[in-house]
Amino acid sequence: MQTPSRLVLATILVVTLLAGRAHAETVSVSPRDLLRHVIVVRDFALPQERQVRRAYGHVVRLGPLVTALGAIHSARAAARLDATLLAETRALVRGPYHISAQKLAQAEAAANRSRASLDSAEAALHARYGSRFAAALLDDRRLVSRIGSGSVSIVEATVPYPPLVRPPPTATANVAGGPNVAGRLIALKFLGVGGRVPADMVGQSLYYLGPTLQAGAIMRVSLPLAKSPIRVLKLPASALVFDGAKAIAFRRIATNRFKSLPLSHVRPFYTAGRLAGYLSVLDSGTHVPVVVKGVGLLWSLASSSGRER
Repeated sequence: MQTPSRLVLATILVVTLLAGRAHAETVSVSPRDLLRHVIVVRDFALPQERQVRRAYGHVVRLGPLVTALGAIHSARAAARLDATLLAETRALVRGPYHISAQKLAQAEAAANRSRASLDSAEAALHARYGSRFAAALLDDRRLVSRIGSGSVSIVEATVPYPPLVRPPPTATANVAGGPNVAGRLIALKFLGVGGRVPADMVGQSLYYLGPTLQAGAIMRVSLPLAKSPIRVLKLPASALVFDGAKAIAFRRIATNRFKSLPLSHVRPFYTAGRLAGYLSVLDSGTHVPVVVKGVGLLWSLASSSGRER
């Protein structure tokens, strides 16, 4: 096991002792420290990236969907027939015919049963596939025809929490396998928010319409967020100190002057299973000079200057 360097131990000690105290925003160091490479600065580019959410996707097997639609259409037909028979029975009761109250009660019971069966079948469809997608399946004959002919497929994407308030109308996916589509980027069109989450998954279920794909095929789905592009700063772990939950780096503003740089939306990234650094978001700029060695010294100087004020 490698012994931690003195600089790393000093950084940990400084952060532990000085967390929560006042800190100066800017600090200066002697040119001699710069020449001795006690402080090392690197220039980092800030590439512009569009914000996306990643999701696990798979092509829905249509057997349960076809069965559910068939049950609904059968229930609708039965409900229409029983409603017609009830209306005729009521007309006969009011006419010069000897129709018993028992016949009328039987007709009403049959109409109520068939209506309840229809409501139950439609509720099951909404619970499984969500209100918007279920409504399209029940009312859009063209969509149902395309699904039935196999000219399109349905993709279910599971988004990890937090859920999306406004899922994007379009998405893209990389299909992991299947004839003529493996590794190809495909376009998806939003159908609706699902009413359930697949087994062994946690998150939000979204349904999208895609090209003809093999049932059960898995894919990586990219969901673009309707936000402005962001500038991403990728820093090594040595460039950061933590003041409680706040991550702070130092940027050079003059030859021997440095300013603290509070970072937002910080998340770690890993290389070969080990922590390699952190990603953060900056509001503007295309490049930023950041200290990658000696950040503990700057943090200590900033803390000392803050206490003197």
